[in-house]
Amino acid sequence: MMAHMPISIWLLFLCAVAQGAIPIRVVVVTMFERGADTGDEPGEFQYWVEREKLDQIVPFKAGYRDLRTNSRAILGICTGVGTAKAAATIMALGLDPRFDLTKAYWVVAGIAGVNPSAASLGSAAWAEWVVDGDLAHEIDAREIPAEWKTGFVPLRKSVPYELPKAPDEGEVYHLN
Repeated sequence: MMAHMPISIWLLFLCAVAQGAIPIRVVVVTMFERGADTGDEPGEFQYWVEREKLDQIVPFKAGYRDLRTNSRAILGICTGVGTAKAAATIMALGLDPRFDLTKAYWVVAGIAGVNPSAASLGSAAWAEWVVDGDLAHEIDAREIPAEWKTGFVPLRKSVPYELPKAPDEGEVYHLN
């Protein structure tokens, strides 16, 4: 797998190993926080910071927010909401030579809505598949066909809610 990495990523990887990068056991990824990381009304990130005692702040200028870690090698990251912020923030972390993430487990934690007849408030769910619904086209509201419920059309599709033909089209991901 590493043989296929671009040379620039290889150099960053080798520098991290040579410089004694901090080995990380677990990376906890959240998308948002309402205010401060501690002490106010919590979003997704604050509970992890307070309950896992992520008391070491690591400046992270390339990311959405500073990182948090602790003496047990748990690293917390808040990416910001949306595909672009999340992708840029996680890529910045992956390229950061201060951390050795080669043996890290990743926990992507987030909140979501649920039909109250399907689950109760505070329910936990583990996903086997993830569908990236952010990539889409939006048709001008004045041009939406009358039989359509929305003007959002998935990328590379021709009607709203059209499903991918195969899981390898790039919007559907199987988790392990």
